[in-house]
Amino acid sequence: MKKRIIKAITSKLKEIKSDATIYLDSVLQSDKDFYFVLVVESSGTENVGINVQNKTFLVDIALVNSKKKKEIDKLIEDLVEQCGSFFNVLNIDGNEFFPQDYLDFETDGVQHINFTVAFPQYIEWSEG
Repeated sequence: MKKRIIKAITSKLKEIKSDATIYLDSVLQSDKDFYFVLVVESSGTENVGINVQNKTFLVDIALVNSKKKKEIDKLIEDLVEQCGSFFNVLNIDGNEFFPQDYLDFETDGVQHINFTVAFPQYIEWSEG
């Protein structure tokens, strides 16, 4: 499921800024003026019924202005303001998922957008 989430979010980021470079979580630095760093991690399960639980993934998108250019700061500010509308629905394998728990924050001079995506799973019980 993690790979499908990465694919859906990467596609959405390319819609938002087609010429942006997108790295997965292993990048430390880039020579690009602006780039995204995408991290998707499993964040547990939640029981939502007797036979159903939600498997949840935490998504973190860092918006990096490596050259500290003012016009890129403005771009990042605009993207953060619109993040809820960009990611209000994710289409994964023909199914619509609705991300939750949006949080934007800055750490060490890098702007981040976080949200969670939950996938319902049916639990089969067997008597043994």
